[in-house]
Amino acid sequence: MVSTKRPGRGRMENVRGKLTYRCGAVVKTLNFDLDGPAENDDLVIAPAISTTAPGEHWTITVTSRTTVKLLTAELRVPIAVPPSSRVFVNGYQTWTESHEMGPRDRIPSLNRLARSRCSMYGDYEYVTNPGFPGRFHGWTYGYVRTEPDLLTLFASLAEHTGFTLITVTASAGRAILQKECGGVMPVEPYLLYDVYVGTGTDSETFGRYFDLLGLRRLRTPPLTGWTSWYNYYTSITQEILRHNLDALSEHEVPLDAFQIDDGWQHAVGDWLTTNAKFPDGMGAMADAIHGRGYKAGLWLAPFIAEEASDLLHDHRDWFLTEDDGHLVKAGYNLGWSGFFYSLDMANPAVRTYLRDVFNLVLHTWHFDLVKLDFLYAACRRAPDGKTRGQVMSESMQFLRDIIGDNLILGCGVPLGPAFGQVDFCRIGGDVALKWEDRLLSTIHYRERVSTVCALRNTISRRHLNGMAFWNDPDVFILRDTGNSLTEAQRRTLFLVNQAMGGLVFTSDDISSYTDQQLRQYLSQFPFSAKAVDEARPFGEAWRLTLHAENATYIVAANLGSRPATIELDPGVYYCNGHLVDGQEPLKLLPFDSTCLRKANGDNVELLGTTTHLFPGLDVAHFDCHETSITFKRFDTAQLEGEALIGVPDASDRWTVNGVAATPERQSGHTVLRAPISRVARPVD
Repeated sequence: MVSTKRPGRGRMENVRGKLTYRCGAVVKTLNFDLDGPAENDDLVIAPAISTTAPGEHWTITVTSRTTVKLLTAELRVPIAVPPSSRVFVNGYQTWTESHEMGPRDRIPSLNRLARSRCSMYGDYEYVTNPGFPGRFHGWTYGYVRTEPDLLTLFASLAEHTGFTLITVTASAGRAILQKECGGVMPVEPYLLYDVYVGTGTDSETFGRYFDLLGLRRLRTPPLTGWTSWYNYYTSITQEILRHNLDALSEHEVPLDAFQIDDGWQHAVGDWLTTNAKFPDGMGAMADAIHGRGYKAGLWLAPFIAEEASDLLHDHRDWFLTEDDGHLVKAGYNLGWSGFFYSLDMANPAVRTYLRDVFNLVLHTWHFDLVKLDFLYAACRRAPDGKTRGQVMSESMQFLRDIIGDNLILGCGVPLGPAFGQVDFCRIGGDVALKWEDRLLSTIHYRERVSTVCALRNTISRRHLNGMAFWNDPDVFILRDTGNSLTEAQRRTLFLVNQAMGGLVFTSDDISSYTDQQLRQYLSQFPFSAKAVDEARPFGEAWRLTLHAENATYIVAANLGSRPATIELDPGVYYCNGHLVDGQEPLKLLPFDSTCLRKANGDNVELLGTTTHLFPGLDVAHFDCHETSITFKRFDTAQLEGEALIGVPDASDRWTVNGVAATPERQSGHTVLRAPISRVARPVD
């Protein structure tokens, strides 16, 4: 082997790589580093490094000199993992449990008895996971957080050439970046690695990562909506949907979208045929939704078909097959007809069929948004010469191309290939009608239906929101019927989803709400995305610092079964109509949460309102001239209540929107209380 090096590059000296490949019948290895090209008679490995504050951008290409087939590739990167640090590695797909862990935690292995029904959904067939403490694996991006505001991020910029598996071993002080490149024949230069490695704050490192990705700007604002799944599941009917449309209309709820989920089609895979529960057809349903002023959404799973589908019966040659000729299973669902299978996206007939499907849905029925589910199925297997990452990325690009400017909500998808291709994306598992599924947790099924897992993912994948797509944290549930969540758990699910989601749905029939539940539901309006400045854990509780409309909010959320204490930064906070001193720790009951608005210290300022989940976020304009205060709210504000306004001590002749207001003292501050009607506007 001939190796050419240039002068050392500090810490990059310790990065080591290894590529294995097959040349004829012989398996060979070529070692390399980042200091210069490595080559032999078979191929050339060429690294390139550029500084991009904070951090570095590495690209490594492979070019063959003879016929070779790549097998494996890895980069070993030294990384300190001190006892107080936290490690995050992004789970395989949407539903995979993903959250920060300590160096002694572990990712347990899936129970072997569950593999026949569960292994298809995650990475269980692609990764050997020994389940050791301190060994963590994930995909596309991961980081080691050594201080609350300092992390080292490892992130792939090229999942379209092959998935990147990141394994962090705490005891070894090492991260290994493995590229899924098996089967690639690099006749042309092949981009083996395109990686960003940076150390800094969350905003610095993730900001640079998304700058390097160069994704197109998001084309749509965040959305609120209603979806049928988490109340009716596959039992939806035309009448049920119209009833819920009527209920939302009656209360003049300013939603953006109304989505029909699974249960409308003849069978999963048979998307051109509506079942008997919708005698007027899906075009009529879309018209009814549009008539209420909402965008119309429809659920499909374009890359799969179930056992009982006509598609599978008539076109078995459209599906991926194993080496033994059996169809590739994509999963098992008792709500359908058992196993379902992966379509072969390399088959031109499959692509023609899907073009016809989306032409019908978007241009004949006129739906505006499609929720596309079980997308991981496209890359369950890859053809010889391609990687699974290539197949997944090409499949997502195909969907974007045929759907055009209509909105896409991706679900059940490896996240890297979804970056920039979908408008919204689920970033956690399904919410359950209870806090946790003990059975699925016991067998270590990481894609399980679980409310607490969904919440952890919502917090941990927060960096993607508004950057790669708008995050869909899944639904909140406030209703009593068919729901085992406690009031505290419902409150926490509602608040965290509103704080960190870019698409926030529910499936509740709001006509069944109590007055208190309806007020809670309407407190989300107007809805807007919030920018998260910090997420700091306190055991199983979290302190989330975010800002919106020039205000700073603290969301304190306890995901644990024991009381929690959360420290606040010094200052004065508004909470539930009263002022709170930041010097006093905040006490939270099990599973409970609250939202505070931090006072900014202005001479005259809006401290908060009782009319919005995020106090004061319903106020569009606030102004003070001498002792006359005026404010108005957004037109979509729904509730009546009161505002709390901070004023100096010098005068007692205040008016708010033309009405005299009497100062009072609260927690050492002078404040005014002002009533709020449905829409408060300034008086001329």
